[in-house]
Amino acid sequence: MDDIEAELKIDSPGNETTNQEIIKNPLHIEAPSKYYETGFHRSSRKCLKVIRDAMLHHNWQKAAEYFTSYIQTLEDTTVTSAHLTRDVIWRLGAEILHHLANASIDDFNAVYEIMKHAGVSNYAKICLEHAFHLLLNGQSDEAKRQLSSASHWRYGKLTDAQSLEMKLIHAYCGFLDYFIWSNKISTTPETEDVSSLQEISMYFRQASVTLQEIITRPGIWDPFVLSYITMLEHNNSLDEALKVLQNYAYNKDFPSNPNAHVYLYQFLKRHNAPQSALISSLRILHSAVPSHKLMLEFCSLLLKKHQDTALKEALCACMDLLEFSSWKCDRDAWKCLLKILQRPKNEHNMVKEEWAVRRSLWMAFHFRPYIIKTESQKDVRLWRIKERVLKLLGEDLHIEDTRKSPSGQRDRHHNASEDNVDGSES
Repeated sequence: MDDIEAELKIDSPGNETTNQEIIKNPLHIEAPSKYYETGFHRSSRKCLKVIRDAMLHHNWQKAAEYFTSYIQTLEDTTVTSAHLTRDVIWRLGAEILHHLANASIDDFNAVYEIMKHAGVSNYAKICLEHAFHLLLNGQSDEAKRQLSSASHWRYGKLTDAQSLEMKLIHAYCGFLDYFIWSNKISTTPETEDVSSLQEISMYFRQASVTLQEIITRPGIWDPFVLSYITMLEHNNSLDEALKVLQNYAYNKDFPSNPNAHVYLYQFLKRHNAPQSALISSLRILHSAVPSHKLMLEFCSLLLKKHQDTALKEALCACMDLLEFSSWKCDRDAWKCLLKILQRPKNEHNMVKEEWAVRRSLWMAFHFRPYIIKTESQKDVRLWRIKERVLKLLGEDLHIEDTRKSPSGQRDRHHNASEDNVDGSES
């Protein structure tokens, strides 16, 4: 709403522009300096103000009523910034309809069709948004028809200016072919007639050709890559799927994308790849996103190698993970660290070296008196694990036992259970 308010702000003549307005660089709907305001323009300006105020107060019904009048400004050809007016009307209409309780799919379609033919500067964007709305409402066939029509749109130099949007339209055409193919193979019986099987084959061919073309271009194409991989796996083309994922993850022409390494790892894991290949894919992911949830699997794979270098790498990865606030109270991460530290004593020289580097941070981040008191009272199971970790790191932390209760039942319960703090997985 803040963005819309900034874009719809109308300054009266003579107002000075504030520093904040200069920084935001808002979109103004205003007449040229030598412009005479007619009664129609004055009414339109007041109507826009009413719409803005209604939207700010979430009075969507009132905003919709005035919007039906304000949309008449599309017919005004006297204002030189008419393309900006069209842009604002499009955004207004979409925002109001999304919040209007009784808005129907026909209302959306009507607004989108009006905006498509009111001007061509945003034609491709409007087509994409229209297709997304149709998809959200389960009208995949109509969305495909809209995108297919948009993919053949041409309008002089504007076609080149909207090259990115046209690429996305082409990509989503392929994605919708995949979507329709996926629905058909999940609902079509094996004994279906030949015409249905041919239709499924047609959608498979169309989707695979389009998606293969799109994902070879440098960019972030996550949903399209996953769709294409699903099709290749269904067709049992595993070698081709592996090549696609490796290119998506390792091609230097592509922007850095941690998800690419996640998809590669998940594919390798699904198809029982060697342990070294799994570790290699997760090692690169660790360098990009050390707080990723797959780092626990990375540590587990490294521990299976029973090598000093692998143990050191697992220790660093696990300690890196615990240095993020989102992981600092995660019991599984602390169990993983405890399991690493419980390895034979002859491997603990490198543990001491790593601890010497991180000690000042960890004592402040994990073992402050306030944290110790809070965890020893609220999450005893976590604190027991952290206490064992601290002892294995060579630290002797003396604290007063704050876990007291009048009946003593709470302490007896935890002493009896002792939780599973030996580093094994729960």
